[in-house]
Amino acid sequence: MERGKHQRSASSSSSKNGVVAKIRCNCGREVVVRTVKNDPNLGKKFHSCPLWPDTDCKFFKWVDGGDEIADDLCFQLFKKDTTIAKLELEKSLIEEKVKKIQLKKDKLEEEFKKLSAEVT
Repeated sequence: MERGKHQRSASSSSSKNGVVAKIRCNCGREVVVRTVKNDPNLGKKFHSCPLWPDTDCKFFKWVDGGDEIADDLCFQLFKKDTTIAKLELEKSLIEEKVKKIQLKKDKLEEEFKKLSAEVT
């Protein structure tokens, strides 16, 4: 079964965090929970369009929270990307400082050569 896009809208029902999300399929209907009846996922529950299989709606989502795992992985990836961006910025700033120090060093060496030539 293909995995389609899904939409959520908040409801005021109570749950652990006080809000339950009503999941809607690609056609905008509230999804139903179905159970896989063949291997390899026998007995596993999933959300799908209530009109399936008599519709072109390809909405699919595992009940066991596969999206939460994906969301967590996306967040971890975001944190790593943010860390990389910060480190790249730091690297860039340090490289800029090194260039300035190198220019200052070159200038001082040039001045030293001139002063040495004047002394001799």
